[in-house]
Amino acid sequence: MSVGAPPAPLDDWLEEAFEERADHVEEDVLRDGTATGDHFDDVVRKLHSKGLVLLVGPRGCGKTHLMRYAWLECLDDETKPFCIYTSLNKYLSLEPWSAARTDARALFHSWVLARILQAGHETLERVSGVASGGGARLQAFINNLERRFDLEDEDEDLHRRLSVESVKATLVKLAERAGRKRIVLLLDDAALTLAPAFMSEFLDILRVVKSAQIAPKCSIYPGTTVFGPRFHADHEGRTVSAWVPVTEPGYAQMMQTIAARRYPSGLATVPSDANTLLQYAAFGIPRAYLSLIREYNSVVGNAGRRSGTAASQAKLIQIVRDLRDNRVAEFLSLAEKIVELKTLVTVGERFFNGVVEAIRDHNEGLVEKGQKQVAIGIDASEFDSLTTRMVDLLSEAGLLSREQEVSHGPDRRYRRFIPHFAALIAARTFSAGSRGTSAAAIVKFIERPDSKHPVRRTFETVLKQQKVRGPLKLDLPACQACGAPRQNEKQRFCQHCGNRLTDELIYNRIMAMGMPSVPGLTPFLSEKLQGSGIRTIGELLASRDPGSDLRKILDIGPARSMRIIQRVESYIDEAMS
Repeated sequence: MSVGAPPAPLDDWLEEAFEERADHVEEDVLRDGTATGDHFDDVVRKLHSKGLVLLVGPRGCGKTHLMRYAWLECLDDETKPFCIYTSLNKYLSLEPWSAARTDARALFHSWVLARILQAGHETLERVSGVASGGGARLQAFINNLERRFDLEDEDEDLHRRLSVESVKATLVKLAERAGRKRIVLLLDDAALTLAPAFMSEFLDILRVVKSAQIAPKCSIYPGTTVFGPRFHADHEGRTVSAWVPVTEPGYAQMMQTIAARRYPSGLATVPSDANTLLQYAAFGIPRAYLSLIREYNSVVGNAGRRSGTAASQAKLIQIVRDLRDNRVAEFLSLAEKIVELKTLVTVGERFFNGVVEAIRDHNEGLVEKGQKQVAIGIDASEFDSLTTRMVDLLSEAGLLSREQEVSHGPDRRYRRFIPHFAALIAARTFSAGSRGTSAAAIVKFIERPDSKHPVRRTFETVLKQQKVRGPLKLDLPACQACGAPRQNEKQRFCQHCGNRLTDELIYNRIMAMGMPSVPGLTPFLSEKLQGSGIRTIGELLASRDPGSDLRKILDIGPARSMRIIQRVESYIDEAMS
């Protein structure tokens, strides 16, 4: 796009009629636009149940949607528990406190308790219709911590008085006032992946707040959530997957219902074969499916839908390739946010590519048999802590779906994985040896029966084929002064320049990201922002009045500036969670 071209694609993106992220969806849409079913109903029941539940899944799979829906159900039904919902997705905004105060972890501790209490007051008000009192002071304390304003005397006093025991006692009183017998805490975005010290503090809260009357439920990620040595997930509670397997019976119907309720106008204009292909390409992620429908309508257009030409089919496959590339890019971004994962992420991408190639090659031999295979099996004995972590990171990015471990004879157990269908489609795994891109033919191949056994490989075979050399390891952050790598984790001074080694705040690293990193910003708009001096995310948010500063840029008015800010903030929430 030329610099002087009108930014029409941006207008389309900003004016979209539906919201994909569940934390921004209106409550009426959640109540009326939710596609229920066996898997969904089972997860909601477990969220309402007694005991600790860890809700696991990659971004976009529906964890927030499930939690908010479970919360709304309890608000509307007096026979259900006193249900409290709060999100911890702004936890990283507290990280800079560590440079200003020695009690940063204690401030985080109080922030979590304040969020729980404030949400408890909100639930009581929603259930009883009467103001509970206390919520406003808590909200002010939360805002001051998140924005890193100077804490007032009232804030310091509240910080000293907040404790797990006092919060538990208050929650019990709130539940009694609401006429409810037990309490469920829905703690969304509780992975805290970018601040291990905060995660340790949070787990200490979790252990103490859990009781016969209070049942916490936490949404986490499968790869970067680190529990540490004192918290044993399997012993403390149950782990429940929010991710619907693409191979589950009724999968396509579930996705169809989601789109019919959330984005009916977009769904109505997508041909049947193309729609089914997009459902499989979404790989169990509702947010991805809605985005694919939107992208299809934008890229293919009415003429392509009517003609069904080879050109429109090629555009459809390109949309799927773009989804694959975006998922891989999100996976690679983990190495930028968490330095110690750099090697695991780099090798993980190679491993993922090798898995896709192995399944594609295997399916070429099944063309004449009328079968297909989408799973790969790796001997369970090959897994150690690092290979397990690498595979979990791929699962967190939604690139690998893990199935149950299966036995293939005495002392031979295999862990089975299914790679992202968008990657398999892009690699022509389901093209039956044809160079064509017919959606109908691809869907027909995908819906073939499975062959008896998965593709069997070893880590060594896959990685050797991908020309991976060297062992897996956790990396150490480089010297901030000269960039020299550290020699060991206990090193305090750089062996090259002699400067003291410090760990860069991840919050600062995200603030330093360029505006082009924000999804949806066109090259035209990115150049406009950079020309105006707004080069990074931090520079935009540092402005006392970012809306006014944006409106000073040619072609950016009040509505567009507000929506740009909302998208930047949404991206930050995603990056920090």
